[in-house]
Amino acid sequence: MYDRLFSAGEAGDPTYVNLRDLKNEWTEPAKEFAESLWDRFRRFADPHFLIEIRRDFHSRFWEMYLTCALEEFANKQGSILSCPKPGPDILLENDGKRVWVEAVVATNGIPGRPDSVAEPNPDGSGKIPDEKIVLRYANAISEKYRKYQRYLKGGIIHKDDAFVIAINGAALSYKWTQAENDVPRFLKAVYPLGVYQLLLDRRTRKIIGRQNEPRFNIVKASKANVATTSFLERRSRGISAILGSSTDIMSYRQVLGYDFELAHNPKSRSPITDSVIPANKAWRTVLNETGGDLTSHILA
Repeated sequence: MYDRLFSAGEAGDPTYVNLRDLKNEWTEPAKEFAESLWDRFRRFADPHFLIEIRRDFHSRFWEMYLTCALEEFANKQGSILSCPKPGPDILLENDGKRVWVEAVVATNGIPGRPDSVAEPNPDGSGKIPDEKIVLRYANAISEKYRKYQRYLKGGIIHKDDAFVIAINGAALSYKWTQAENDVPRFLKAVYPLGVYQLLLDRRTRKIIGRQNEPRFNIVKASKANVATTSFLERRSRGISAILGSSTDIMSYRQVLGYDFELAHNPKSRSPITDSVIPANKAWRTVLNETGGDLTSHILA
């Protein structure tokens, strides 16, 4: 039905429509960038891709962008990339090792619901809903892990295969409102890391340290607790790592994967090395058993 990424006809996603129909200094290079990715991605795309991107542009763009970035890296590493169906979005194979990658976009949620993230006030007033944003990441990760377990049960994925969830937060409100030295919010969904704090010397009033206040769960509006410790628990051992990014269509000036960050799961039964997935920053934990207490330290 369609050949190019952008074509005439009904489309429900405003980003798709604006890129297709508007001609200005922002949309034209962005559209050209997206079409160039499509030329590389089309051989991997499922039959419904060109229909679905008209309804949900960012999710499908992220899948396309991620595939192109990983293929570029795989070619340099001697890995083979494919997108077999059914199964997770991407499969990387190298020397008998299989790494599955599932793309997902964290969104604000359904408008008006208590745990959804509302749009910022036009005047910039109001509190940044950090915990709600972290919940949106946690929800997206949990959803994809449940999907992984179905793939595992169906025999599509083997338990010894590695599994990476690639989560994109560009659709979230407040995505640029973090302290300069704070950890990315997708990490706070899997590690007990709360509010970023500066530690002051009471006498000199000088900064003597920085830390994230421990936070082991977030309480939803329903009073239900959502744990933020999945990477410290055996129940999430099927996840090898989380790849985080805020890439969107306006990233056309950057090299592919410029903001990728990889969080390794210390409890994974199928860990991966840093050379498998491209990332500008890799996060790991060092776990220490002291007096029965489990502590974690994020290392970048």
